[in-house]
Amino acid sequence: MDIKEVLQLTSPDRFIPELAAKDKEGVLAEMTDALVAGSPIGDKETILEMLKSRESLGSTAVGPGVAFPHGRTLAAQDLIIVVARSRKGVPFASMDGEPTHLFFMLIAPPQDTGNQYIRSLAVLTEKMQDDAVREAALRADGYEAFCKVLTEE
Repeated sequence: MDIKEVLQLTSPDRFIPELAAKDKEGVLAEMTDALVAGSPIGDKETILEMLKSRESLGSTAVGPGVAFPHGRTLAAQDLIIVVARSRKGVPFASMDGEPTHLFFMLIAPPQDTGNQYIRSLAVLTEKMQDDAVREAALRADGYEAFCKVLTEE
């Protein structure tokens, strides 16, 4: 699996160019709104509680400036990814204590036999280790430009 395949799991309606949220709960709620609006998953509260429960085990903000809120639910038929940005940054209990700017929310069905969920998470994590990619992703003007930044070598 490569970054182009991963980006096929998101879409312009599941891209938030600038989060309004100012805290972790707000980020999760705003991203869940985008998930529910742009997919057949209709149970916002269940998804939100699942994400909060996962975050209570340990923050998914692994740094530097990136978080991967994720979970599995029977409401998902396939893996879905929601992408969000905050140029100012949001406190997200990151390991480095710094604000988080880029968020990739992965929601998968429990029966992910091809491990698409884990492979997508690995691809995104590797891509976000590159300082230049993260900085360009924050500056990108819109969804298409954001995707182009991630797919460039």
